[in-house]
Amino acid sequence: MPAKKKTTDAEFVSMYYHTQYERIKAIEDHALTISNIVLTVSALIITFGYDNQQAFGRILVLFLPSIIIITNVSAILYVYDNSRWIQLHQSRAHKILEVYAPELNALNANSQRKQKKGVSRIRIQTLIHYLFVFLGAVSLVIFILQLLGVTIM
Repeated sequence: MPAKKKTTDAEFVSMYYHTQYERIKAIEDHALTISNIVLTVSALIITFGYDNQQAFGRILVLFLPSIIIITNVSAILYVYDNSRWIQLHQSRAHKILEVYAPELNALNANSQRKQKKGVSRIRIQTLIHYLFVFLGAVSLVIFILQLLGVTIM
């Protein structure tokens, strides 16, 4: 006996499509929260940690730039990993349109805005993290040189 083909109603297709974009929103919100926490901690370390070098001690001050570097690199990796999940959910949403609503899929494909290279939230977010990694690395080098007795400026 041939397999019976299931009929899919429009409500189910719509629910599945919207669920994919709700997941994307949740992923982006979580990544933005993690990013904001890391950037806040990094800014606090630069603002208050470097100001009180004598209070922390010479060796402990080396850990402050290390914390900045490690947390920002972790945030960069997290944002890139999340972008892969976002692409997965977008492809699922496009696939459901392709299979069950080809007219909407064609409309969606023809009306997408062209994004300029270099301008996106993820790129800006990671560039800010790279900036803090750079600041942390420069600070680490300066603190190591000071620890070794090399005078700077």
